[in-house]
Amino acid sequence: MALAFTLVDSWDDGRRIHVAGTIAASGNYATGGDTLDLTSIGALGVPSTKPPIQGTAWMDGLAGYDYVFSPGAAINANKVKVFQQASSAGAFSELAAGAYPAAISGDTITFYGIFPRLQ
Repeated sequence: MALAFTLVDSWDDGRRIHVAGTIAASGNYATGGDTLDLTSIGALGVPSTKPPIQGTAWMDGLAGYDYVFSPGAAINANKVKVFQQASSAGAFSELAAGAYPAAISGDTITFYGIFPRLQ
């Protein structure tokens, strides 16, 4: 697995489950986005088996890359696309497939998502 999630905190606001954590990148990046499996949140006590609600999860890093989270159809099928600024000041281009650069594998990547509660 190239992206691994670690839970930092979670809380229930009575309607939804909020999850904060960190992501560690290792191995290789795949064109179109790497898969982020969040199944482990259940074993960590978070009462949800579905991916974050569309538009309610985001990621940030400190190394200058842009991480874009896209929830999947299942909790184990989320995608994360990584973008980097090209040599010109134009729009960010997607990271090329291959080994993660040291700046990403050593980055502090944070995650925040809002999940539906178990029904």
